[in-house]
Amino acid sequence: TRAGTVALLMKTIQKLREDDAESSTTFIEHSDYCFGKIIDYLRLRAMSKVGGVPDAPAPPKVREAERTRYKRIVEFYFPGEEAAAEFLGG
Repeated sequence: TRAGTVALLMKTIQKLREDDAESSTTFIEHSDYCFGKIIDYLRLRAMSKVGGVPDAPAPPKVREAERTRYKRIVEFYFPGEEAAAEFLGG
């Protein structure tokens, strides 16, 4: 290797880290299972409104292993107590 190559590489990596910190990129968690539950619920809710059903569908039943992730995703995409209560059943 040429002299100074590692130093240049390290300098570039540090610059990328600083640039990333400045852009404040938000990590969006993705779970096929959780998004599927949310989409299914929204579809059922829309169909119940079109069909004239007075009651909204029950909140999705989420398996135990996914409940924390599901709650975090719902609270991120649907902020507010009403929305969370609708999706989380509470």
